[in-house]
Amino acid sequence: MDGIERDGEKLFTPEFVFAALLAFILVPLYIYCLPPVLPPYRDSGEMACAAWTLGVAHQPGYPLYIISAKLFSLIPLGNPAWRLNLYSALAGIAGVLVFWRLAAASFSPLAAFFAALLLGFNFTLRTVSSVPEMYSLNFLFAALLLASASQRGARAVMLSAFLLGFGMANRMDLVLSAPALFVLLWPSLKEGGWAGLLKSAGFFFLGFSVYLYLPFRSSGWPLFDWSHPADLKTFLAVITRKSYGSTLDLISLNYAPGELFLPGLKYYALHLWENFSLALALTGAGIWAEWKSDRRRLLALAALFVFSGPVFIFMANMPPNPHALAIVEPYYLLPDLAAAFWAAAGFFYLAGLRPRALPGLVLAAAAASALVFHNGAHGSARRWLFAAEDFASDAMRGAPPGSALVAKKDVQLFSLWYLQAVRGLRPDLELVAQGLSASPWYRATKSRYTPGLSLFNLNSGDEGEWSKFAAANPGGVYSTMDADLPRAVPALPRGTLNLLYPAARQREGRPWLFYSFPRLDRDYRDFFDRDIGTSYAQAFLAGAAGRSAAGGLDAESLRDLRLASLLDGDLPDAPLYEGFYYSSRGDWKAARDCFRASADTYERLLLLSLKYYSLPSLRASLSSSSAYAWLNYGVSLEKLGEKEAAGAAYDFSLKRNPALADAHYNLAILYWNRDWDKVRAELTETVRLNPNHPQAAKYLAQLKGR
Repeated sequence: MDGIERDGEKLFTPEFVFAALLAFILVPLYIYCLPPVLPPYRDSGEMACAAWTLGVAHQPGYPLYIISAKLFSLIPLGNPAWRLNLYSALAGIAGVLVFWRLAAASFSPLAAFFAALLLGFNFTLRTVSSVPEMYSLNFLFAALLLASASQRGARAVMLSAFLLGFGMANRMDLVLSAPALFVLLWPSLKEGGWAGLLKSAGFFFLGFSVYLYLPFRSSGWPLFDWSHPADLKTFLAVITRKSYGSTLDLISLNYAPGELFLPGLKYYALHLWENFSLALALTGAGIWAEWKSDRRRLLALAALFVFSGPVFIFMANMPPNPHALAIVEPYYLLPDLAAAFWAAAGFFYLAGLRPRALPGLVLAAAAASALVFHNGAHGSARRWLFAAEDFASDAMRGAPPGSALVAKKDVQLFSLWYLQAVRGLRPDLELVAQGLSASPWYRATKSRYTPGLSLFNLNSGDEGEWSKFAAANPGGVYSTMDADLPRAVPALPRGTLNLLYPAARQREGRPWLFYSFPRLDRDYRDFFDRDIGTSYAQAFLAGAAGRSAAGGLDAESLRDLRLASLLDGDLPDAPLYEGFYYSSRGDWKAARDCFRASADTYERLLLLSLKYYSLPSLRASLSSSSAYAWLNYGVSLEKLGEKEAAGAAYDFSLKRNPALADAHYNLAILYWNRDWDKVRAELTETVRLNPNHPQAAKYLAQLKGR
C-alpha cells in the first residue's frame, strides 16, 4: 500500500506512521518530565527574566530566543517558568522530527525512526529541553540547516544562509555548522557563482539582523539590560563577546591551550556511549556505507562532527570537573546530530545488505534505544523539582523589609531575580549581584529602577567597599552563603543567609527560616541541583559553626551538622565540628571517628582535584585545610592512648601542611620524657613557625635549663 489518495494527492503514507509514533512517544514523555517551576540550571533564571520582561540577556544577547520565548509565554498555560520550559520541550521535539524527516529522505523511514528515537532519548537533549534556555532551539536550527543544505539549487543556498544567520541570533556557536553547510552546498554555490554568493550573504545578514533588537530595546532601558548595548561600539562588543568574560573564557584561561583536550575528548566519548550505546556499531557501519555511497555528504557530516566536537573541545579547554562538564554538555548536541545520521545510515545499509536480518536489526536498535532511555531516565525526570524557587523563597523570607541581599552564584542569584521580577515577590528587597556590582551598566540600571540603592564594588575583596555599602543602605545588608566575603566583614548565619550589617553581637538561634527545605529532593540529578543542596548544607554548617564560636555546640547543632553532611557529603567541616562536639564532652572515640571522617573527606577531595585537573592553588588550599583535620584526629588518638597512631597522624598533618606549628608542638608533647632531642627539635620548629605560640617557648626554655 503506497498511501491513501484524494484528487491525486496523497493524504496518508506509511512514512506518517513513524513520524506519528515518534511524536506519540516523545511529546508525552517530554511534557511529563518538565520541571513544574523554574529549574536550577545555569542561566535559566536570567533567561526567564529577560524573556518575560523583553530585556537584554548576557552576551551576545540571544535576541531570537528572548523574542520567541516572550511570544510563547503569552499563551496562558501554567506558570511563567513552566511555559518557557514547555517552549524548550517543543523546540527539542521539533528538532528530532526535522532530523527524522532528513534521515527518512536520505535512507528509510524505519532507519530514521530508530536514529531519531536515540536523539529523542538523548540525556543532554532531554535536559536542555526542560529548561528556559536557548539550547534546544539551537538544536532545532542545526537540524533545519542540515535539512535545507541537503537540497540542491539556489533556493537551498539562500534558505540555508538565512537560517544560519537567523539561528545565530539564538546562539553564535551554530557557526560551527558552517563548514558542513559549505560542503553540502558546494555544487550549488559553484553553480551560482559570485552573484549567488552575494545573494546568500544578503540572506544571511537578513536573518542575523534580529540582533538589531539589542540596541533598540536597550535604548528603552529595560529592567534587564546586560551591558546596555544602545550605542554602536557597545553593540559590536556585545555580539562579539569582547565585553564579556564568559564562564568558559575565564576557566580555560588558567590552562595552556590544548592542555585539557584529551580529558575533554574522553568525557565526550563517554557521552557518546551513554547516549548511543550499542547503536555506535550502527554509526561505524554508517560511516563505511557513506564512504561507499556519498563521500561528499560523509565529508560534510564529518566536518560537523569534528568542528562542533573535537575542535570545540580543544578550544573550550575546560577541566573535567562536574561544573565545567555541565557547562560544556549542551554543546555536544551538534556532533550528536552527525552521529545519529550515521546510525540511520548504518541501519539502512545493514538492512539492505542482509534483508533476512531485518527483525534482528530492529530488535538490536530497539534494545539500544531502551538502554539509552534507561541511562538518562532518572536524571531527566524533573517533574518534582522545586529546588531553585524554594531556595530563593527561603532566602527572601530571611531578609527583612527594605534590606539589601547580595548573591553571587548564577543559579542562586538568577532564581532570586525570577521570583522578584517575574513572580512579583518581595519588591521591597534590594537584590544585588556581587559579580556585577562594579559594572557601569548594572549600576546605571539599578539607579533607574531602585534609586534608593547605593552600589559599591563588592567583588573587589575590599572590606571598606562593604562598609560603605552598608552605611549607604541602612535597611540592613544580607548575603547568600555563596557570596565571597572579605574576612573582616562580620557575618552572622541567619537561615539560608548571612546577616552582615548591622553587625549583631548575639546569634539569633537555630537557622529556623527553612520554610521550603522539607521539599528539597536529596535525589540530585546534576551539578546545579546538587549545588542548591550545598547551599542548604552550608547554611546548616554556618549556623553550627557560629554557635561553636559563641560558646559551644549543643544537641541542635549536632542535628544541623548531620543534616549538612546528608545534603552534601563533600563538606569536611561538618564532621570536623561534630568531632569538636564530642571532644568537648570527653567522648574521644566518637570524636576520633568524626575527625577521621573529616580527614578522609579531604583526602577524597584531593584525589578528585587531581582527576579534575584543578588549579594548584585549590589543591594547596585543600591540602592545608586537611592538615587541621589530621591534627585533631591525632589528638583524639593520643587521648585514647594510641600514641604511635597519634604520632603518625601528626606526621601526616605536617605532610599536608609543613607550616602547621601545632602539629610540631603536639609531637613535642607526645615525645616528652621519651626522646628529648625530638622534643627540642619539635619545639624549636614550633617557635620558628609561630613565635607567639603560648606554650612552646615556655617549654623550650625549660629544656635549655636542663
